[in-house]
Amino acid sequence: MSTHWALRLIHSLYIAFMTIAAWVRRRKRRQPKPLEAQRSKIPKHLCLNLVAHNDMPTEEIERAFLQCVQSVTAWCQVLGIETLTVYDRHGVVYGCSEETHRRVFLVNETSEDSCDSELEYPLTPPLSDSSGSRSHSPEHATFPADLNMITMMHSSRLRKRRNVAVRRQPRESGKGVSSAFSHLTLHIVSRASGKPAIVSVSRSLLRSCISGASMSDGATHSMFPYNMTVAKLAIELEAGLPPPDLMIIHHIGGMKMPYPPIEFHGFPPWQNTLAEFQYVSTPISPSGPDYTKNSRTHPDDCHLDPSRPESLDTPVLISETAFRRALDEYSGADFRLGK
Repeated sequence: MSTHWALRLIHSLYIAFMTIAAWVRRRKRRQPKPLEAQRSKIPKHLCLNLVAHNDMPTEEIERAFLQCVQSVTAWCQVLGIETLTVYDRHGVVYGCSEETHRRVFLVNETSEDSCDSELEYPLTPPLSDSSGSRSHSPEHATFPADLNMITMMHSSRLRKRRNVAVRRQPRESGKGVSSAFSHLTLHIVSRASGKPAIVSVSRSLLRSCISGASMSDGATHSMFPYNMTVAKLAIELEAGLPPPDLMIIHHIGGMKMPYPPIEFHGFPPWQNTLAEFQYVSTPISPSGPDYTKNSRTHPDDCHLDPSRPESLDTPVLISETAFRRALDEYSGADFRLGK
């Protein structure tokens, strides 16, 4: 009998301890630093991986994706992040590139004072699949590789209060005076930028090499040996789309509990070499009993689409709080590159 009561006492103490520990963890979870706060490091290249459920309407997905891209682009310009890659598996953003350009750059530009933002590049430089995917190597100019990628470039004048981002640029460039402009390159990619791009680059390298050998030595295709290496592919692939430093994976439809392992949803595999990954999501029911207890996402990170009435099908947009929290995690990450 004494053993029974001893076990019950131990079990009760264990439950009380775990409850107090969970309460302390929630209390200690600090709010992320402000967007323009000083951080030990910020990513030069940020990737936003947008995910939606297949049963969501296409118009709903497109509107939510564009709102997320518009918000993240504005935050990147504030921080001075040089490159932003937007990826979604089915190419929703890729298919509405003109609307993306209008909402991302023109809307953000008109929301500020006209003297604070200006374009240094054409409004659409040009919006074609080969604009950002053509190889930079001269010998491959005749046979451009198709990375199925759209690239946009934008330059905006920094405000005086953006001293954090301006202060970091000389550290990277080695200059003593900071630039008054924030340059942002936006890449839009989809699943077609993965394996199909590898095939396209391989064919481009092979055709260029065969063409050069035929012109120089008069060799035929059957006489010419060619060795395709991973290093050659990596040079061409990363020339068009460099690897990101930080990837934020955001589900606009929420996730069922418990969360599945992190997956990249077909993101180009060669880009995941040294990237840091942050999982931004929310349970399907933010008001459910398990939201605070089991959620990886802080309740303040949940940002529902204000244009629609709140329901379980309302898209969850990425919030500035979640974005700042991902930056804090990246700033505190320890990178061990080996010898």
